[in-house]
Amino acid sequence: MDNKEYLENLRRKEQTILVRIEKMRKTMNETVELKTLGFMTDLLEEAKKELEMVQDKLSASENEKD
Repeated sequence: MDNKEYLENLRRKEQTILVRIEKMRKTMNETVELKTLGFMTDLLEEAKKELEMVQDKLSASENEKD
């Protein structure tokens, strides 16, 4: 896999995570059960960490080209 493919994969993954986060936020806004909110909060935090990791990799890879 070359760098271009790698970056494309990271961008796709980033978009997938952003969509997942938005869906979780919508679900959390519509949920009133505390157990479910707690679980969703944990999932949201995991997704944010994953997003940050992907964005860091994207940033590092794009900076390598410069």
